[in-house]
Amino acid sequence: MTLSSEQAAQTLKDLESVGQRSSQLYRYQRTAPMLWVWGAIWLVGFGLSDVLPEHINLIWPPLDLIGIGACMYLGRSNPQGESHHSGRWLLSIFSILAFYVLVLIVFQPASAQQSASLIALLVALFYVLAGVWVGARFAIAGLVFAALTLVGYFILSAHFDLWMALVGGGALGLAGFWLRRA
Repeated sequence: MTLSSEQAAQTLKDLESVGQRSSQLYRYQRTAPMLWVWGAIWLVGFGLSDVLPEHINLIWPPLDLIGIGACMYLGRSNPQGESHHSGRWLLSIFSILAFYVLVLIVFQPASAQQSASLIALLVALFYVLAGVWVGARFAIAGLVFAALTLVGYFILSAHFDLWMALVGGGALGLAGFWLRRA
């Protein structure tokens, strides 16, 4: 049996589509554990911030370092042999942190809730942007995360840290399970 040029072209299109979908699912699978890590960190960090607000500057730096280190480790473990980009990711993380610090400096004085909301909204933005490039599930997770952050900031400000611990940490963890099941 011979294929017509149209059939061959359609077969190539189908193969490309399968390859793109496979790549998308692989990225979802690889990202899920990182969301679980950050969900746990946000649960602990915001939970402790709610109970010990005077120690917030002692709570978050070690947790952030643990999260960054864990994500670098998870990004390096690479069963498929894909190239390592940990240097790029580290530079990206430091760029985001520098931007965050500069925004806080420019918009002084910022409350702890404003600072936490800003970083949460930046995280949400990056998930939405990942959704533009990788897959819609990232964008949906980012939009939900942004909406939950705004609800906590504007409606439940008296319990913002507790809200972010349970809902923010929970949303990250659930997004990880949702991506894993894709």
